[in-house]
Amino acid sequence: MSSTADVSNLSEAQQDALAQYLSVTNSDTAQAITLLARCQWNVEIAITRFFDGEPAVDPVSEARAQEAAIIAAAVNPRPPPARRPPLATNPRHPSSSSSRSRSTDIIPAPRIVPQPNISSRRPPSILALFFLPLSVAWRITQGFAYLFSSLFPFLPRLLSNFYSPARRRGTGASGNRRTLSPRDTASRFIREFEEDNGVTNLPWFEGGYAQALDLAKKDLKFLLVVLLSPEHDDTASYTKETLGNEEVVKFLRDRDVLLWGGSVADSEAYQVSTALGCTKFPFSALITHTPQQQGSGGMSVVTRVTGVVSPTKLISKLTAGIAAHSEALSVVRNRRAAEAADRSIRDEQNRAYEASLARDAERARLRRAEEAARVKAEEEEKARLAAEEAEERKLLAWRRWRARGLKEEPGVGPGTSRLALTLLDGQRIVRRFGLEDSVEDVYAFVECSGVEPGDEGDKPEGYEHDYGFRLVSNMPRKVFEPDGKSVGDCFGRSMVLIVEPVGDEEEDEDED
Repeated sequence: MSSTADVSNLSEAQQDALAQYLSVTNSDTAQAITLLARCQWNVEIAITRFFDGEPAVDPVSEARAQEAAIIAAAVNPRPPPARRPPLATNPRHPSSSSSRSRSTDIIPAPRIVPQPNISSRRPPSILALFFLPLSVAWRITQGFAYLFSSLFPFLPRLLSNFYSPARRRGTGASGNRRTLSPRDTASRFIREFEEDNGVTNLPWFEGGYAQALDLAKKDLKFLLVVLLSPEHDDTASYTKETLGNEEVVKFLRDRDVLLWGGSVADSEAYQVSTALGCTKFPFSALITHTPQQQGSGGMSVVTRVTGVVSPTKLISKLTAGIAAHSEALSVVRNRRAAEAADRSIRDEQNRAYEASLARDAERARLRRAEEAARVKAEEEEKARLAAEEAEERKLLAWRRWRARGLKEEPGVGPGTSRLALTLLDGQRIVRRFGLEDSVEDVYAFVECSGVEPGDEGDKPEGYEHDYGFRLVSNMPRKVFEPDGKSVGDCFGRSMVLIVEPVGDEEEDEDED
């Protein structure tokens, strides 16, 4: 066969690269040789092109640099340690004893964030409009197929006996597997896992690997990473018989283990497999927080399970890994609890101190407000008293000025009016006024009663006098205003008048 001849013509390093490529992709040998040759025999680039398609930019320079590094390492090899025998195998494949020792070591678990696929391009708008009816029809068909599979859940498992997942989804780059967000990729993996294997009771984490790693570090939980290859022959049996085993499911739920899985057909899962040093599928890695380890944020792989294992062996390895690091996690958990308690106490003390400061500030503000109100009241009282004193001085000056201008009491005669006045203090006065005198003269007489005339020649400047009383007749009751009318018109030849304060008159009007 030509493929055999081609393989025989390859160098040992190229044969190792071909074997590693075929173990992951399970593709045709001739196509694998062609793709590896095009990728300068760089396995990582070839596998990436196999799953994600040909990139827009060919990283040939990067592959050549790696090849140059390999050649330089081969020309100047490092001397082996004195305690170990020299290795005769290729650097890509260390001895089995070295693999076993490395598998038991604690290695850092890096945080992988998948990069967006820069090679994907949106179709032009004209082509998008052309294919729009086909896209709508395809989405409707997918909806009916999903509804049909929901009504008859046994059909996907029945059809899986006749059609392999790779055949249904396409093989390699020809499958045109879309690159989705980490959360959508996880949902797609879980859906395909349940449809292909009929195992629906596993507590998968629906999110990206980085989110699962962050959650495990935050909550101090164990994270079990499961990586599967759809091209591997043992994938179906492993998922159904081992992962789907009731004891395994119960173990994961009872231990509250975060479970994240992925298919290396997806870019994120492939990057995770490369970072975790996955060389054989199916692959499982138990990751937890190891603060004593440096790098990767303190997250490390503490247990690795490669290849097909029985449920009992898987549980045994996971139990050993959990038991070996539970005490360290308890120490970290207790330290975090103590730190949280200290922070809570400090926060409570800070809140109490701030509340005390707020109360002191409020009391000081109230004192300042009370003092300001007291000072303002005193100033207002002083101003009121000063205004009253000034008003009284002006009133007294006006009374003395007005008393000086009062007419002399006329004698008894036909041109006079006899008025009997009852003053505010109860004093009764009888006085005669001329019939031509004004009512305002009577008001002025009452206002200036008991006041000696002064020497003021002019009316006080800026003062307008308002009489604080009214002259009222008793029977019938009538109020006489100082409006310029004459005494004869209002009172006649005689009248009994009562002097009433203005306030009492207003109260009587309100009662009426």
